[in-house]
Amino acid sequence: MLKTILKADCILGGVTAITGLVCSHWLSDFLGLPADLILIIAIITLAYAGVALTLALQQEVIIPLLKILIYANWVWAFISLGILYYYSPGATIYGVIFLVLQVMVVGLLAYLEGIYMRG
Repeated sequence: MLKTILKADCILGGVTAITGLVCSHWLSDFLGLPADLILIIAIITLAYAGVALTLALQQEVIIPLLKILIYANWVWAFISLGILYYYSPGATIYGVIFLVLQVMVVGLLAYLEGIYMRG
């Protein structure tokens, strides 16, 4: 199950990253968020996706690297909460939804990866 969660982490992060990198200016208007913020989110998300992919492709999951990913996901979830608080007043409803989903999905991935790491 852990590898499935890691693959989901990679896919969700990868799609978010590629979309943000390719369409940051269009997304800026659509989401009501600064293009630079979208690019930063995309770059960070791409890094997470790369680590998740590396872990998912390992025959045996490297526990220290998995712990780093889990802690980093928790940190990113809390940073995303701050981003939501700071940027939601100027964001469109779609921007707010995107930011809320980012907090929820990253937090859920960190939680599930943590549970299945122990199991």
